[in-house]
Amino acid sequence: MLLRFIGSLPQSAEAQATYAVGYSELFSFITWTSVGLMSAAATVAGQNLGAGRPERSVQGVHRAAMLGLTLAAVIGVLFLTLPRFLLGLFGMTDTVVVGLGVQLLRFLSVSGLFVTVALTYTGGLQGTGDTRSPLYISIASQIVVPLGLCALLGALRPLRPADIWTAILLGHMTRCALSVLRFRQGKWRTIRVGVGATLASVP
Repeated sequence: MLLRFIGSLPQSAEAQATYAVGYSELFSFITWTSVGLMSAAATVAGQNLGAGRPERSVQGVHRAAMLGLTLAAVIGVLFLTLPRFLLGLFGMTDTVVVGLGVQLLRFLSVSGLFVTVALTYTGGLQGTGDTRSPLYISIASQIVVPLGLCALLGALRPLRPADIWTAILLGHMTRCALSVLRFRQGKWRTIRVGVGATLASVP
């Protein structure tokens, strides 16, 4: 759905190429590792909650977020200092494409910090049994916020590439804020998974 807005830009072909390389490829160095940390956070949080040590669940998720932040910061620095080199690895030499790519990587250098925190706290929620909240947060932050902002700006004036990059960043910021807030509410501490009926039904 976001590609629909990118396709409406005056330089749509260049913007789509930039999005494909910058977001789908280079940014994956942050998202892939963050997904791994999300799984680790889910495991640690769930094990410690099951062992009756919820504070260690909190500590585990927090440490996973710190690891993610460190990695995202390092990659973000590369996005800021070596954008043309990184884009060149994918054969991007066109002046317009490179210009848009440099612009996108600036946004993603900040966005990565929010994504990695959001994913690790999502893991914490899922590992402790709160699976609905991450779903609602994802819908709000990955669909409502970015697409809503693009639709609003597009109704007011012609969209610019920076508008779409901003929408992506705000979506990640929203996901991070809501995930951290939900986890810190601590409602996952009272979740109980009923397995007695299931076990009783097993021959």
